[in-house]
Amino acid sequence: MKHCQYFILISILIPVLANAAWETVTYTNIDNNFQTKVARIENAEGYSLEIYHDANGAVRSRFNMNNNNRLREKYCPTYQVDRFGNQNRSINDAPCISNRKWAEFVLGYVIDDQIVSTKLHNLMNGNQITYRFILENSGYSATSFSLRGSKQTMVDVLGANLKVIPEEQVSTQ
Repeated sequence: MKHCQYFILISILIPVLANAAWETVTYTNIDNNFQTKVARIENAEGYSLEIYHDANGAVRSRFNMNNNNRLREKYCPTYQVDRFGNQNRSINDAPCISNRKWAEFVLGYVIDDQIVSTKLHNLMNGNQITYRFILENSGYSATSFSLRGSKQTMVDVLGANLKVIPEEQVSTQ
């Protein structure tokens, strides 16, 4: 009987895990043909998370809503990696950039192949990230993403030579 329970549990989890893999995708701007590599994951609920390096040296995370929901205007979602505290701001305490379909956070700036960012370090080394948000219709919701495999995908996107340094390591040096 116990083996049957494990088989049922594994049978239920396999489709969820199959949809929850980090991947590298490339987006091309049709106006100037500029290509951006993105580390991306989509969960079973249809929400997605993308991490990328923009042309100005910023590393950004973009949380995308699924097709059924919209963010309430002027409200940034919070996010939490593992048991680290909730966040809803970019670096330097700047607000997120958002619209009804997505919210974006600046995680740090790359300078000389290094970035000082505890937020990026946690994304690369954590187990799970959870977003909590207010919906357009005044409802409240939450969704999570596995961070398993995120580090290798982010290294592929951001560059193998990039050194990610948590803020607390800089302040103690």
